[in-house]
Amino acid sequence: VQQYNKMSLGRIDEHYFAEGVDRLSKCSVTGIQGEAKIVRSKSQPPVIRKPVELRLLLHARRLPSGSEEGAKYLIIGRSVWETEHGTPEATDNSTTRCEMLLSVNLIRDIQMSGCCEITTITHGVSPGIPVSIGKRIGLAAAAKY
Repeated sequence: VQQYNKMSLGRIDEHYFAEGVDRLSKCSVTGIQGEAKIVRSKSQPPVIRKPVELRLLLHARRLPSGSEEGAKYLIIGRSVWETEHGTPEATDNSTTRCEMLLSVNLIRDIQMSGCCEITTITHGVSPGIPVSIGKRIGLAAAAKY
C-alpha cells in the first residue's frame, strides 16, 4: 500500500466473505460474485496528531467486457464499525476513526497503453479532522493517485 499511498501505515484484511476478484461466476457458498472482505487501514496524514483509521466492507469484481475492450473492475466500500451483534465496537483512543459513507471506484484498462483510467466517488466523514485540512489532504491524495 505504501508504494502508492505515502501516508499509509498499513492495511489488514480482517475477514473474507468471498475471494477472487477476477471470478465471473458466483461463489457456491455465499452467492457473491468477485471478492468481498472487511479491511482495516491506518494512515498518518500531515498535520494530524493521531493516525486515521478506516474499517470497510469492500466488494470488488471484474465486470464483463467485450472482446475489444480491456478489463474493467468495480469496487464498492462502506464503513463498518459494529460488532457481529450490531453494537458499536469498543473505542480505541490511539487513532481517529473515519467513516466512509460510500466509496465507488471504476477501473478500466486502456488498451495498448499500459495505463488504466480510474473514476472514483467517495463520501467520507472524519470527525477529528478539520474540514479545511480534510479538503487539502483529499485533493493532494487525489492528485498523486
